[in-house]
Amino acid sequence: MFSHYILSISFYMSDLPIWIIEPEQSEKRDLAADRLVRGAQKSAHVPSPTNIKELKYKIKTLRENARDNIDSLITKLQASVSERYPSARVTIAADQFSAVKYISQNAGDTKIISTNNSVTVQELRPELIKTGFTVINSYHHEFEVKEKKIFDYWDLPRLLDKNLSSTFGIAAKIDGLPGLHAKDYVSLLGVNAVSAEDGTIIFLEHFSNILKDIRQAGKVVLVIGLDKIVPTSADAIFQTQCMGVFGMENILLGVEPRPVKTTSIDELALPDIDKVRELHVIILDNGRHKIVNTKFKDIFLCIGCRACNKHCPIRHSLTDPGFIWTPKTYLTQFLYGRSESVDVCLHCEACRIECPVDIDLPYLMWQVKLDFVAKHGTSLSHKMLGRPEILAKLGTVAAPLSNWAMHQKLVRVPMEKITGIDKRTGLPTFHRRTFRKRIKK
Repeated sequence: MFSHYILSISFYMSDLPIWIIEPEQSEKRDLAADRLVRGAQKSAHVPSPTNIKELKYKIKTLRENARDNIDSLITKLQASVSERYPSARVTIAADQFSAVKYISQNAGDTKIISTNNSVTVQELRPELIKTGFTVINSYHHEFEVKEKKIFDYWDLPRLLDKNLSSTFGIAAKIDGLPGLHAKDYVSLLGVNAVSAEDGTIIFLEHFSNILKDIRQAGKVVLVIGLDKIVPTSADAIFQTQCMGVFGMENILLGVEPRPVKTTSIDELALPDIDKVRELHVIILDNGRHKIVNTKFKDIFLCIGCRACNKHCPIRHSLTDPGFIWTPKTYLTQFLYGRSESVDVCLHCEACRIECPVDIDLPYLMWQVKLDFVAKHGTSLSHKMLGRPEILAKLGTVAAPLSNWAMHQKLVRVPMEKITGIDKRTGLPTFHRRTFRKRIKK
């Protein structure tokens, strides 16, 4: 059985297979073919549309199998790596702190880290910064957006609704690290899937930042969450393709101008290194294995497509420049003790409907709330806001004094601390003569 640890595997000039999946050019051909069909052209030239229901069934079955056999998959991955890469070093750590400690010990003198836009990597980011590293998200420097064009789901092209979807294929196959000129920095990359059978690493790349870092970073650290381990390389490819298909529209929602100008790796003009390039792999637990044996185990089915974020009515309030926020990450951050509440969730069911593997996130949100109250009791703010009729009666009795008080900073500031109601929020006006009294009269 796998203990709640991070398994770290280090390679030096190994031939570990790294494959990168990108959107294929056939996406444009599919769209063009659709126009031809609607223009009464021959349908024989039209590619078969993607069967979304079949994809959902297959990916859910794959994820359930991976979840239910995670211990054996980890053991198999360890064995396959040892047999295929005899020079591997294995170290074990407990959590993100141990992972960052390992990175610090192997980073050498460099304090520059480039990352991709991965939730797995972002779990390590706060501790890396505390440790003194400068962390650069390479994804932000792949495109320059001067003005945000897509603000919400109604602006999206809705390709899935039309039964048309992007196709994603293998764009690059790399054995280990290419022997090119390397720069003195660490590339920290979150992996989208890995084969337990042969150790094949799979990335989903929409631009070129991942491939660029693999080619030029002096040290490359690949981070694999336990939820990214699947039985075979075919499974790893399929899971990553599904991540692209079901997440393609949500990617557009995240395209916006950078809030702050940040320096890219190219702008730093880092010196070349004359040492052997190093490739490290960290298999990250960080709370994942713990939930497999709980009522929250369905979270482990997530493929990271972020489709749950598309119709979420509160997703704008979950935005954080340093983290990829979705309803799923909102819940897991609370479960892992890295956030204080899940009270913002409206339980509207939108995330459940969008999820390709049928994770019932609204139900799990309720469960985690019930568990929290059972353990810690109901907070003062919840007790007050849970009885609005009492607050209304008090405000009515004290009117118009209560209306005056609701506009005073000395009242609103402590009120915000106690109840959580923002001091800038407009509140209803209280009337001593209520509507009910008027009707009776």
